[in-house]
Amino acid sequence: MYPQIGYGYTEILFIFDKDYLEFHYLEKDFANIGREFMKRFKANPEYFKEVLKKDAKLVEIVWRTIAKVRNSNLQKLSKEELFKLYQKMWYAYRDSISVSHIVEGISYVAEPLFKKKLEQITELDRHDKKFKETFNVLMQPKKPSFISKEHIDLLKIMTTIAEDKNLLSLFQKESLKNIIQKLSASIRKKISAHKEEYYYNQLNYYHGESLTDTNYVKEIQKLLKSNIYIRQRIKEEEIRYENNNEKRNKLIKELHIDEDTKKLLDLIIEVLHWQDDRKKHMLCSVYHMNLILKEISKKFTIPLEMLKCYFPFELTFSKLESFDKKDGEERMKHFIVYMKREEDDMKFEVYTGKEYKEFMDVYYRNFVLESDIHGTCASQGSALGTVKVCKTRDDLDKVDKGDVLVASMTRPEFVPAMKKASAIVTDEGGITCHAAIVARELNKPCVIGTKIATKALKDGDLVEVKANHGIVKKIK
Repeated sequence: MYPQIGYGYTEILFIFDKDYLEFHYLEKDFANIGREFMKRFKANPEYFKEVLKKDAKLVEIVWRTIAKVRNSNLQKLSKEELFKLYQKMWYAYRDSISVSHIVEGISYVAEPLFKKKLEQITELDRHDKKFKETFNVLMQPKKPSFISKEHIDLLKIMTTIAEDKNLLSLFQKESLKNIIQKLSASIRKKISAHKEEYYYNQLNYYHGESLTDTNYVKEIQKLLKSNIYIRQRIKEEEIRYENNNEKRNKLIKELHIDEDTKKLLDLIIEVLHWQDDRKKHMLCSVYHMNLILKEISKKFTIPLEMLKCYFPFELTFSKLESFDKKDGEERMKHFIVYMKREEDDMKFEVYTGKEYKEFMDVYYRNFVLESDIHGTCASQGSALGTVKVCKTRDDLDKVDKGDVLVASMTRPEFVPAMKKASAIVTDEGGITCHAAIVARELNKPCVIGTKIATKALKDGDLVEVKANHGIVKKIK
């Protein structure tokens, strides 16, 4: 961020435990970044547009690099060519998220500022139920997230199936194996095209494998068996955002919201969508880096999961040629990376083995576990349910209908589990985070930014989520 916009983060802490990562920022960095942005935005109304233009140029480079990867026959590339392509892909990816990493700082400062202004306009306390309802209407997205777009397109494929009696019967009565065997060529082609377009859907930052045709057939089968009114669902999804905008504009007029407060609201909504766009191209980048890493793994005979435990700037060509698998095995268990900015450069230190354990002893002693957990309301409502703590993709299978999904943060592959959950609780995030956006789209109670939920709660705990008050109460 520093070379691009002149301000950014000073310290970052990564804690890796197998395929689970905790990514820690300093709160003071959030505050400083947010305040610096707001200062420049206030002095120059075009500043946000200028920042978006810088971001767009960097994102264009990553898409061009992705195109280069897609047009390359990776299997035929030499070791040297693969190594250079991986470095190019990673540095393009890194630069593409440099400017957009400002969103967390903006949200950190802009959201409380907007709440303060809204309190003055409505003459209500931010904890008042009426205030939260008003705030929730104003914060609704203007357009669908990439997850919602994928869902709408999948529903459109289902419309074709539902209108053909034979196809509908096939999906509702036959086994998954039989459906795949008997599926018509035209529907098979539509599902494959859908998979190709949304290959990044439900990826995360560690697992780079996309969904298969079978995954989508299974999802269609499940939805058709649930007897949903498909055309009605599509219509509801398509008009939802039009309704959001109408309700927001009506409320702005009724409350006589001044121009400065409207500009702040518009900024927050734009940042929300910018964050969603960022997540999409991050996941697309991860997918293509994974493709290259697979080939590097084969050519250098280094396990893929081991390669993922190293920063690309650590992996020199000579290091790959004489790779220390003992060090790799240590990192695959768990390790810590601490990064600190010195002038315009980030210095980093890696801790494994005994140093890792010593660090984690101190780390856990600093968390106070409480019976009542406090956070921010991201989506209103209340729910009583059994806790399921989800740290990795494999954990998502344990979420049953009515459970309370607890995570450090959510990502696209969490959505199927979020649909089953009665409520969502996260350690991190602001009102523009993934959990907040999806929870509002699903109309599920959601409490974000608790900081300690994944540490204070365990599987099987019975909790009451009072999202309106930002409280998660442990019952048993």
